[in-house]
Amino acid sequence: MYITTTKKGVADMDKLPSSVKYIYAYIRRSRQDMQREKKTGQDTLTEQRTLLTNLLNKYYNHYDWDMYDELGSGADAIEERPTFAQILKEIEAAPPRTMAIFVKEISRLGRGNYEQMGIVEKIITSKVLYVITPTQIFDPLNDSDMDYIKFNMFFANMEYSKITKRMRDARYTYAAQGRWMTGGGGIPFGYKFNSNTQKLEPNEDTAWVVQKIFQMYTSQTNRLGYNAISTQLTKEGIPTPTGKTYWRPIVIRRMLRNPVYIGTVQFKTTIIRNKKKIKLDEEDWIVTPNAHPPLVSRETFDLAGEIMEENKNSPKVRLDFEPQPLAGLIICSSCGNKMQRQYSTQHYKKKDGTESVYHKEFMQCLACKVYMKYRAIEDEILRILQEDFIQVDSSLLKERLEELIDLDKLQQKNEVSPTDRVTIILKQLETIDGELTALRRMLRKGQITDEEYEEDRGELLKQKVEKERQLSFLQTENTREQISEINVEEIQEGFKTLYDLYMNGDLSRGEKNEILRGIFDYIVLEKTGKGKFDLNAFINPKIIMNSLTSQ
Repeated sequence: MYITTTKKGVADMDKLPSSVKYIYAYIRRSRQDMQREKKTGQDTLTEQRTLLTNLLNKYYNHYDWDMYDELGSGADAIEERPTFAQILKEIEAAPPRTMAIFVKEISRLGRGNYEQMGIVEKIITSKVLYVITPTQIFDPLNDSDMDYIKFNMFFANMEYSKITKRMRDARYTYAAQGRWMTGGGGIPFGYKFNSNTQKLEPNEDTAWVVQKIFQMYTSQTNRLGYNAISTQLTKEGIPTPTGKTYWRPIVIRRMLRNPVYIGTVQFKTTIIRNKKKIKLDEEDWIVTPNAHPPLVSRETFDLAGEIMEENKNSPKVRLDFEPQPLAGLIICSSCGNKMQRQYSTQHYKKKDGTESVYHKEFMQCLACKVYMKYRAIEDEILRILQEDFIQVDSSLLKERLEELIDLDKLQQKNEVSPTDRVTIILKQLETIDGELTALRRMLRKGQITDEEYEEDRGELLKQKVEKERQLSFLQTENTREQISEINVEEIQEGFKTLYDLYMNGDLSRGEKNEILRGIFDYIVLEKTGKGKFDLNAFINPKIIMNSLTSQ
């Protein structure tokens, strides 16, 4: 061993090898430090900094050194201590015997599980990392020193295990009393955490959103599902629990099934074993009813569960007839007709006797014999939305919007011939009238009920009114002058919200179609080669009209 302690109890720095070029002075809070700070108000990190700084200036002032503070919690895992993890990374990259680390005590290096301590021990021995404490220098090449380090790490680990068990048992006891044992983290949306009582309290800023979700899902007159609720909340601009702009349906589902909203605390539902989360049997859970004020009644919560169970067991016939994302959007540049989706599967037998299935999905125009891959078209539409409408400079987007309603300019640029916007809308109106006629025939033949007829007819009439509004808008003389008044940045932000919802939301294909048709009036596809095409996408005039109306 290089050193014995001096009379003052401070390590004799003359015994530190001359090969050492740099000292890492590392300070961190232990769990005991954090508990002491709560009781006494002491700043234990400052105390450590003062102690180590004084010793470094007095005994190690001719060495290059820096102080490294771990400002986070008293976590023991290396990945939860970013400062320490960075120190280890730098030491691993340095030559052996050139580094030392100065800590208040050996346990400051960590006292996690054996795997974590094994990482630290390996670096100490492989890099001959000298460990300095206020009373001693430990040399990794000395067996006695390494035995002492290992013993301290082992002892710290045993102490850590006992403390962890005591804390876990205490958390179980407090949870049974109705306290919220995740502390300030993991607070359910709609609540806030009272650190004095350690219980949940309604958050006036968000509790109403939870109640609104339950009301929409259980309404007897206008009941909505997960997807419809998430779409509605997104449209209303209500932030999600994580502050995002779009709501995922799975978040809605979890909230509807979370008993915390009827005042119940559930704890010890899972345990961690070998870094894996294992779900326990319900009989092992800690369940405490009436632990905090509920946000919804027991009757509403139970009704939501019943509806969820009914929907789970009911056949999804209606979903099978939902429109695909590109339905009604793609128009053939040659004839002006809508292109249709074509889907089929082909089965092939491999040499080994097994069977493979090839899925074929195209958009086609039968009249012109044009076929293009469906997913390639969808990807190109999303690229256009991202690059040409969201990321583009707002002044350029305003010019593009002006062109979209300037038919003369579009004709000159050959971007809409032969399918200009007025012609397209007139054709769309003809299609709606044809669908209304077909609907009346189906009713007369008894193929649909009166309720189904009224529902579908109402939807078609709504589409007809919208198309007539668009036609009137495009034919108005002063439309181009009105464009200068619109808020382009606001429109771009709306595009971004819808794009994020389309890409990240758990949406049905019908809801994706609603998003695309809300953004685009129609998209002209022009074949440019085998499997190649160009798209001309035209913004829905409704976006411009709504922007002008809202001003």
